[in-house]
Amino acid sequence: MAGRIIRSVKEDMHPCVRLTALYTIKQFSKNLKPEFQDQYRDQVLPALTKAMDDFNYPRVQVQAYSALFEFTSNCTPSILNPYLKEIVTKLLKELRGETLKVLSAVAYSSQDQFAEYYSIVMPYLKVIMMTAKKELDHNLLANSVDCITMVWMAVGKEKIRDDTDMVVKMLISLQRSELEANDPMRCQLLQAWARLGKCLGKEFKPYMSVSIPRLLRSAKIGSYVLIPENPDNVDESDGSIRALILGERKIWIKTKVLEEKVAACKGLYLLADELKEGLSVWIEEVAQTLVPFLNFQLNEEIRRVAASAMPVLLKSSKEAKQKGNLELSDESPFEKLCSDVLPALVKALSKESLPEIAAIILDSLEECMKMSGPVLDEDQTDLFLKKIMNVLNSRSKVGDIDVIKQTLQEEQKVYDKAVDCLATFIRIQKSSFSPFLGKLLPCIQLMWEKDKIAKERRTGLRIFCDVAKQFPEEAFRQYNICLLFLFEACKDENPEVLEVAVQAIGIFAEFGAFYALKAVIDHPKALQIEYVMAHDAAVSALGKFLQFHREKLNAAQFLKTWLRHLPLENNLNEAKVAHHQLCSLVEVSDVELLGPKKKNLHKIVTVYAEILWAGKKLATEETVSQMIKQLELYRRRSILSTWRSFMLSMENHLRRKLESKLSS
Repeated sequence: MAGRIIRSVKEDMHPCVRLTALYTIKQFSKNLKPEFQDQYRDQVLPALTKAMDDFNYPRVQVQAYSALFEFTSNCTPSILNPYLKEIVTKLLKELRGETLKVLSAVAYSSQDQFAEYYSIVMPYLKVIMMTAKKELDHNLLANSVDCITMVWMAVGKEKIRDDTDMVVKMLISLQRSELEANDPMRCQLLQAWARLGKCLGKEFKPYMSVSIPRLLRSAKIGSYVLIPENPDNVDESDGSIRALILGERKIWIKTKVLEEKVAACKGLYLLADELKEGLSVWIEEVAQTLVPFLNFQLNEEIRRVAASAMPVLLKSSKEAKQKGNLELSDESPFEKLCSDVLPALVKALSKESLPEIAAIILDSLEECMKMSGPVLDEDQTDLFLKKIMNVLNSRSKVGDIDVIKQTLQEEQKVYDKAVDCLATFIRIQKSSFSPFLGKLLPCIQLMWEKDKIAKERRTGLRIFCDVAKQFPEEAFRQYNICLLFLFEACKDENPEVLEVAVQAIGIFAEFGAFYALKAVIDHPKALQIEYVMAHDAAVSALGKFLQFHREKLNAAQFLKTWLRHLPLENNLNEAKVAHHQLCSLVEVSDVELLGPKKKNLHKIVTVYAEILWAGKKLATEETVSQMIKQLELYRRRSILSTWRSFMLSMENHLRRKLESKLSS
């Protein structure tokens, strides 16, 4: 179908057919990206570049530009490169509003490959910019500035040095003039400063005193809400005013004013992300401006930008503090920012209705927690937990026929982020979290119930593991309930649930909970591919029981079972723990591990050989080094004939690996 539509762009087709085909290509480029670009680039780009030359039918030509804009906006440099010279050459012949937008997209998508054409393109753009300024054509001026700054983003600061001064002077001149509310240069001016900062990086510092106050002023701009005396007579046809329903109220928004506010917020975020600690003196004011926008209900893009900016600002403040760029008082700017940002994010999370933005808030909240440490008070902690548990216990089920795929994907992202954020929260807020365990554990237990899907059961177990690691004594007080759930989970048919269940029992090892593991280890399906991760986790957990409660066990018997299942080869994290423990026991010549007359040494050396043969996957460098030293010592102390006999009994690949390691 796509091939037939692309062929319809040919000159011998009726103009109406060609217009329809070009419009369809435009929609495909927009809605089927990037697969459409990847699959049809060699058909689409030649067709579009040819249609750009159709001066007999200007409408076809304009539609070709529009389709090219959508197609190139979602291209990789490798797709564009073979056609870049032809496209740039043709666009330079017809530079105006529409084609300037196309050139912007082409430059940005081609990235550093556009550097070859910079010296050719820039003179044209500067002439258009200055002519538009002189003739007060601010639509063309905005398009030319947009194109120049997009080209700059593509080619980098080394290429633009000779042109920066001229453009900056023009921006400052425009900034000092009184631009009308609907002037397109108001937004473009803000975008230009942000892009210039992104391009120059730390070299943008001389322009901060000019650009950032303007961005802050536009971000704080008010008067974007219109409440007319006669709502029935409001004219929305020109797009300058847009109706918005808030609860039972209907209000009207001045779109251009709100667009300026959005552009300013994006610009502040972009500069903060690029300049980092270089933003130092402006960090506090930027934060004071953006933090309230976490709850800005009139525009979701502003909430999205504000949420994304919080960890960036916190990191900038922390780095500025470390480098001595900030003046310190009783409470450092970084600490004050933490005490402002974290509660604001929690409050925003409790109010956010859009899953996409909720996921961003959770991601930012987790990053901020890692930097800030515990700052939430009791009420804020309670609010956070209520929202998190609400997310974890109220997911839409896959079988709900009214829930579309996109909603499920967004909910799944929020769900996963909530789990990660809660784990970080439990670790960071450890000192003040204990009183809330009584509320959290019953919610976790609800997630273990059989009517929950496997992922929810696994998540409940994972959260319990996080709690047990940080609060082992408190968790153990619940053991009468928890262990029943954990042992029941050991019978779960889902291998992922089974794996986390045995990890949770492993945590209980410090307090003597050693049942059920042998059943998992000796399960008939234990070494099948679906269950090997759970098997390895169970073997590692058994080692932890031996480490902490050896005196209560038949240590020789359990060590023999444990050693028989080594090395672990699938669950790499558990493998490194178990193999380090084995090495430590050998180091102290553990009698029960070595067995009567050290008869288990043969098995231990074979395990070592298998670990060494696997490279660095199954043990840390420290453990591997310790193993080699132990093997060298054992070889020196052994009778030569005994050592040779033992080596010959090993499989060839293991023997060669052992000989190689010992000889080196």
